[in-house]
Amino acid sequence: MIVDANAPMGANDLIKDTTSETFMADVVDASQDVPVLVDFWGPGCQPCETLKPVLESLVRSMNGAIKLVKVNAQEAQDIAMQMRVQSVPTVFCFKGGRPVDAFQGALPESELRKFIEKQIGGGSPIAQALAHAKELLDAGEAANAQEVYVQILEHDRSNPEACAGVMRTHVALGNVDSARQIADNLPDELKKNEHIASAISMIDLAGAADVDTSELEAKLAADPNDHQARFDLGMALYGAGQTEEGLLQLLEIVRKDRTWNEDAARLQMLKIFEAVGLSDPIVIKIRKKLTTVLF
Repeated sequence: MIVDANAPMGANDLIKDTTSETFMADVVDASQDVPVLVDFWGPGCQPCETLKPVLESLVRSMNGAIKLVKVNAQEAQDIAMQMRVQSVPTVFCFKGGRPVDAFQGALPESELRKFIEKQIGGGSPIAQALAHAKELLDAGEAANAQEVYVQILEHDRSNPEACAGVMRTHVALGNVDSARQIADNLPDELKKNEHIASAISMIDLAGAADVDTSELEAKLAADPNDHQARFDLGMALYGAGQTEEGLLQLLEIVRKDRTWNEDAARLQMLKIFEAVGLSDPIVIKIRKKLTTVLF
């Protein structure tokens, strides 16, 4: 279950501006109880403006599991110098009164989410709910999983894993048209997310009788160097849950022509590795094969 977004603490407690005078209380002391992100920004900095709303939205979606403190690096130059801030935006994470991690620049939302989840250690209500929903879906309880995914989206509308989960549950329940409608209405940028791309591939495979791998396999039989057909086959297999088979198709593209489509096959493999989990036995096996091909 998701914790009530209004229950843990007010918005002023979760996100605030600080100064040199209040930095110790707002960051060092506060991080004894919960991780605190410290965003060093500067006036007129476009990357800072790009990062700000995404970072604030993600922090709010964690329902009190992490806080955000913003520092104007020009006005708090003593703190910026002490933290050796060389450019803005620079974001530190404080735990137990000291900085433990950091990044520079306006990261994409997916990377920001991973950074925050890393600091929380999977302890946020959103992360727990995602894990629970996946367990339900894997156990064949698609309707119950869908309820959890929908609840997550009520608290975090931009969560790609939850959005993909809703589509997968629709497919599992036989509502392929509903899943496709959701996919069609997604922004193009979100469709590039590995979770979303995988769910869309699964929808395409399940959508109709004439959407199957035989057509792609026939193209490859006619032309083994049709890398686009092989790429589409790999993604279709992955979307259908045949992870190893899909990765092997992408690996074959890398083996034959790594530079194809700006290294698209290898980059897609890396995305799938991350989505499935680097400790997964299939990922470990295919990563070794990829290393052999590359080196």
